[in-house]
Amino acid sequence: MTRSFLILLLGAALATSACSRLQKDDGVRFEGQRFQIKAKKLSKEDRSKFVATAAPVSVTLEGARQAAAYGGTEYCIKEYGTSLIAWDNAPDAPEEELQFDGNRLVVTGQCKP
Repeated sequence: MTRSFLILLLGAALATSACSRLQKDDGVRFEGQRFQIKAKKLSKEDRSKFVATAAPVSVTLEGARQAAAYGGTEYCIKEYGTSLIAWDNAPDAPEEELQFDGNRLVVTGQCKP
């Protein structure tokens, strides 16, 4: 009886730990990598204008571009319910025109409701 109980208890513990690993959300991946993505309004007066950042760029520039665009799109959907964006500093701009803050890609735009 004690042995059966211990086996049952051990099995339950293993099953529970496996479930918690499956439920862990490790974020959206771009180019197979995770990025820190942040987006916020540029001013209190006009929340349609935003800045979005993605880091670290050193992992993959293409992934950072996609992550920054995702951040801007997510911001506009949350604020206005639309994914339409007029980019000022676009994530798909030529590399020499991109703006960086250290290891962070910085893009700016305006949501178009």
